[in-house]
Amino acid sequence: MTFIERFLTEFDFNLFGFIFDILIPSVLAIVFGGLIGLQRERHERPAGLRTHALVCLGATVFTLVSYMGFSSSTLDTSRIAAGVVTGIGFIGAGVIFRQGTLVKGVTTAASIWVSAAIGLALGTKLYYLAIVVTIIGLIILSFLKYLESRIIHIPLHMVRITASRDFIDIEEIKDILKELSPDVKSKKYELVPGSGEKIYSFHIHSKTPDLPEKMIDRISEKTGVLKITVN
Repeated sequence: MTFIERFLTEFDFNLFGFIFDILIPSVLAIVFGGLIGLQRERHERPAGLRTHALVCLGATVFTLVSYMGFSSSTLDTSRIAAGVVTGIGFIGAGVIFRQGTLVKGVTTAASIWVSAAIGLALGTKLYYLAIVVTIIGLIILSFLKYLESRIIHIPLHMVRITASRDFIDIEEIKDILKELSPDVKSKKYELVPGSGEKIYSFHIHSKTPDLPEKMIDRISEKTGVLKITVN
C-alpha cells in the first residue's frame, strides 16, 4: 500500500463526500459573499469583496463543523451557529462610524450580517435559500437605494463657510440656516493656522427648492464671510 493510499484510508477520504459536502458549499460561499461584497466595493464602502467573501466562507465552515464534526456527539450543534451570529456583530460594529451627527456604515454592517446568514444556509445545504437571499440582498443594495433617493430621500447639503479671523456673527449664520431648514445635522468649527481664517461646516437635510442659492444669497450679505461652498 502506497503512502497516499494509506493516507486516504486512515483519514477515511471520500471524493464525492469531499466535493459535495465541503468543496461546493465553500466555493459557493466565496461566490455569493463576493457578489454582495463587490456591490459594496463599487460604492467604496469600508468592507468590500474580500471581507464579505471571508465572512460567508467562515460562517459556512463553522456550520459544516457543527453538524459534521459533532454530529455523533450529544452536544447542541446549534450553539455554533448562534456563536457565528454573535461574532458577526463585532465585525459589523467595526464598519460603523460617526461623522458629526451622521452615522455611516450601518448598511454595510447589515450586508456583512446577511453574508453570514448565507454562509449558514450553505453550510446546512440549503442552496435554494442561499441563492434567493443573495439575489434579494443584491436587489436591496442596488435598486432600493435608487428608489429611496427618488421617493423618500431628503437631500443632504454640506455647507462650508470660510470667514475672517474677527468674524463673530456665527449665531446669525445658524439662525439663517435654521430658518431655511430646521434640520441642521452637524456643526464643526475650524481655525486655519497661519491664515487666521475660520471655517464653519454644517450638514443640512432639506427639500427646499433652490436651497443652495438661497443660502449663498443670505449668508454672503454678512460682513467677514470670505467664501461659501454648498455641495
